[in-house]
Amino acid sequence: MVFEWLKNKIPHCNFVKARDNDDMLIICAESLSLYYFNSTAKFFIGCVDGKNTVADIKNKFLDKYEVAEHEVENDISEIIRDLQWKKILTLE
Repeated sequence: MVFEWLKNKIPHCNFVKARDNDDMLIICAESLSLYYFNSTAKFFIGCVDGKNTVADIKNKFLDKYEVAEHEVENDISEIIRDLQWKKILTLE
């Protein structure tokens, strides 16, 4: 399971600038590319503070949304992969 490997990692965001636009977040990556994130991805990025582990973030999602635990684990694994691909997020 990918989530089992990720759960104790601490994610860090790497971007130049972010703009909160109500239920959307706009991020300017270090490459100067712009990315638009929906409210769920915005919530995830808001939880990335350099202190929360991936497991802590999962628990925050479970508190906020009514969703099955395995779905949250899959969604978090996917968003981490996507943000790493865009070079917006690294894991410690």
